[in-house]
Amino acid sequence: MFTFPSIRANGEDMMARKPTVKVGLSLLVCLLGIGGCAADEPLDMSSYMSSYDPSHDQKAIAGYYRDQAVAMREKANAQATAATRYEALFGPEADMVSGARLLARYYEQTAQELERVAEAHAAVDRNRRRSQAVP
Repeated sequence: MFTFPSIRANGEDMMARKPTVKVGLSLLVCLLGIGGCAADEPLDMSSYMSSYDPSHDQKAIAGYYRDQAVAMREKANAQATAATRYEALFGPEADMVSGARLLARYYEQTAQELERVAEAHAAVDRNRRRSQAVP
């Protein structure tokens, strides 16, 4: 007598059991993973990054903001390029053109603001170094 491989002699359907076991194991792994990633206290880098406290590494903070400004300028350039392409494809009055131009302007303004913040942090670092050099 021929029987399907998924059915055992006792009539138990193995194919029906496997997904339940897989789902249960997947759920267990996810819960353990989430529990293992939980920290006792959340990290609050925003207060550190926005602080002009001279005891913080102002040079590193300024570098971070400059890097972010560069990333925003890259996004602005990408959106300006997209606006030019959209204009060639859909015409100058298309919503995609105006949307890409607005995004490019927003990214450029954000980059300028990030540069101002970076310069402010760099100035704090320069002032700290001067005050340490003066006896």
